[in-house]
Amino acid sequence: MFKLILTGAALVLLGSSLGCSSEGDSGTTGKIIVLGTRVDVGQDLSEPTTNALGWDVTLTRAYLSVGPLYYYQGDPVLSQRRELSGGWRGRLAWMGDLLIPPAYAHPGHYIPGAAMGQMLTPTTLDLLEGSVDLADGEGVTGPTNSAEFTWQSPPEGDLADALEDHVILTEGVATKGSTTVEFIATADESEVHDGDDQAKVSGCSFGSEPGEVGVDMDGDGTVTLTVVPSVWFDQVDFSYVASGTEGAPEPNSDGVVDLRGTLAFQGFLRGVKKGTAYLFSYSH
Repeated sequence: MFKLILTGAALVLLGSSLGCSSEGDSGTTGKIIVLGTRVDVGQDLSEPTTNALGWDVTLTRAYLSVGPLYYYQGDPVLSQRRELSGGWRGRLAWMGDLLIPPAYAHPGHYIPGAAMGQMLTPTTLDLLEGSVDLADGEGVTGPTNSAEFTWQSPPEGDLADALEDHVILTEGVATKGSTTVEFIATADESEVHDGDDQAKVSGCSFGSEPGEVGVDMDGDGTVTLTVVPSVWFDQVDFSYVASGTEGAPEPNSDGVVDLRGTLAFQGFLRGVKKGTAYLFSYSH
C-alpha cells in the first residue's frame, strides 16, 4: 500500500486537497498542525489480569519497539472474530490458532482513506514505567477515525539492546488454582506481519478517548497511543507449558519457561496482532 509522507510540500498539498474536498465538514479542515505524541498503558501492570482461559497474568517486564504511527480518515476495521470465554470455547479459539496460525490483526478489508497525520520517529518503551512522551508528529485538521501501529525492527532507542532484536519482550507470572508458571514471551518482526506481509496493525480505532471512533482534529494537540498488554495474553493457555505437562519445555536455570515454539505461543501471537491492543486518541 502506498503511504503518503506528510512532510514539507506534500503536507501542504494534502492540506489544500482536504480543504477543498471537505470544506462542508469542517471550517478548519486542511490546516497544518503539530501533533504531540504520548504513550499510555491501558491497565495497571502491577496488578494481575485474568485472561479468557482463567489465568491470572502479571507482567514483570514488558518492552515494546515502536515504529512510525499513521492516522487516517477511514473507518477502523473491527474484528469479526467473536471473543470466546474460558473453558471449551477458549480452547476452541486456541485450537483455531494452532490449525490456522494467525495472520491478520483484523479480518476484513481496511480502507484507510485520506492520510491525516503521522509520527515518524521510532523508539523503545518500558511499559512498566507507565506514560511517556514520544517525538512530535504532524498532520492536518479534519475528521480522523483510524490509525496504523507499526513495529520497528531492529529496535531503536534506549532499550534497543534490552529487546535483543525482538519487537516485543515480556516476562511474567501466570497462575490458575495451584498452578504457577513463570514465563518469557517474545515476538520477532517476521512473526507480527499482517496480510500485506508488513509489521503493522492497521485499522486501529482513533477517537476522542481510547477505544472510541471519530474525532475532528481541529488544531495543534496530542495523539495518545494507549497500549493494552492484557490483550496480548488473553488467549494464552499456560497449561501447555506448566511443569508436569507432557511436552512442556524445560524451564531455564531461573525457573522461567519460554513460550516460543509451544502451543501457548500461538495465542500470544494472536493477541499482539489485535487492534484492540493499540488504541489512539486525540486531545488538546
